[in-house]
Amino acid sequence: MKVLFSATPAYGHVLPLVPLMQAAVDAGHTVGLLSSAGFRTAITGELPGNVEFLQAGVMPDRFSQEAADRTGADVFHPTPPVIGEIFGGARVDLAVAESVERAIDWHADLVIAEPFDALGPLVATRLGIPWHRAGLGPALPAIIAEEIDRAAAIRYERLHLRPVSPASYIDPCPPQLQDPKWTPATAVQPIRPQAHRRSENVVLELPDFDPADRPTVLVTFGTIFSDPDTLSAAVTAVADTGVNVIATLGASLRHPTAHREPRQHTAGTDPARVRYVPFIPLAQLLDRADLVVGAGGVGTILGALAHGLPMVLWPQGADQPINAARAAASGTAITVDAATAISVAVTKALDNRAYGARAREVADEIAQRPGPATVIAEITNP
Repeated sequence: MKVLFSATPAYGHVLPLVPLMQAAVDAGHTVGLLSSAGFRTAITGELPGNVEFLQAGVMPDRFSQEAADRTGADVFHPTPPVIGEIFGGARVDLAVAESVERAIDWHADLVIAEPFDALGPLVATRLGIPWHRAGLGPALPAIIAEEIDRAAAIRYERLHLRPVSPASYIDPCPPQLQDPKWTPATAVQPIRPQAHRRSENVVLELPDFDPADRPTVLVTFGTIFSDPDTLSAAVTAVADTGVNVIATLGASLRHPTAHREPRQHTAGTDPARVRYVPFIPLAQLLDRADLVVGAGGVGTILGALAHGLPMVLWPQGADQPINAARAAASGTAITVDAATAISVAVTKALDNRAYGARAREVADEIAQRPGPATVIAEITNP
């Protein structure tokens, strides 16, 4: 079977799908990823070796700007209707013809699309093949999902198509993080979430800390919100507690010695206790951590919980405030609204064993969820 994954061209939308891609490859299926040509170089090294890249459409800066031009809104602080226009309107308009052509030429049999991706479902409808929705974390709030669907429905009508519901919703979110008011509109297939890890570990030259008996805190603000000043402020606040710190530069930053990149330390912070690392699969870094400080991206939260690690979360934008609030409600995280509150929160999360105990309980429950191979077997052999 030819299984086509379709995703917004951004790490946070594609990396959670990689375990499913790997499972499909391992099961002998031909696997493709439909996304923007501009994302191909960045993502190829993170995909299983046999995944074919079907390039179509433009990058987020282009379709977000198109949505801004159409609505006159600030896409960095969007309302639900603007989010709908970004993902269900502008992105579809700038990619649909090319996406359909690629999928037809490739002879796709099945589509798996992430929640923000409106192209995959449209392509599946056009080809008359089934499709499944693969969640990234907590289900999208109904108001956002409805706005994306509303904008996309206009494009279906233009193409004389009628939207088709997904055959299932592949849900990586443990119940503790899911909105208790969420009512799934289709059959739910649970799946075990995993922090991103390549088939072979990246060589990580990271000298041991001295002393090594202090807790190690991983500071990661994901792949989008790695602002130099924000990262520097967080690292300084964490280091001020006396712990050892590993800070990831994400995908958009390089090494702290370059212009406008995070300062390695400030006055009063011992640089021997801070290690900056480049963009590396999250699982390798979580293996070394006792606590995670982040912005609240779903990849970081689910990865940390799969490893049984408590968190301190400082949301920066997008869906992060919602994710952070759910993590806090589960008892596995503390949320803060400023860098000045991080030091106290880190100390509390490390000293109060309840946060770590709760995170390990969630990790045990995550481990009981079906793995990607089971899910792929079920959706390809209904």
